[in-house]
Amino acid sequence: MIRGFYTDLDPVAVGLPLQAMIAVNLQSSARGRIRNFIQQIRRKPQVMDVYFLAGPDDFILHVAARDTEDLRSFVVENLNADADVAGTQTSLIFEHLRGAAPL
Repeated sequence: MIRGFYTDLDPVAVGLPLQAMIAVNLQSSARGRIRNFIQQIRRKPQVMDVYFLAGPDDFILHVAARDTEDLRSFVVENLNADADVAGTQTSLIFEHLRGAAPL
């Protein structure tokens, strides 16, 4: 089943050459506000994808930024400043390659 069509823009071409994956863990007291966190974080222009996970991390965010300062600001102002966020871990993406799967 086809769920839709979308445009796949090159982040570099739109001025966002730095990409990262950010692991986010919420406070145990924030479990009832998971949907609220998802709604709020999806609205941020740097956020390309949000993955809600089972395992040691609650979320992985795929983000794009202008530079390291822009990325730092995103993490500090939108994640670390959120009382529901217990911690984050940021990994820079050197290269993104798509797999061979048709999906």
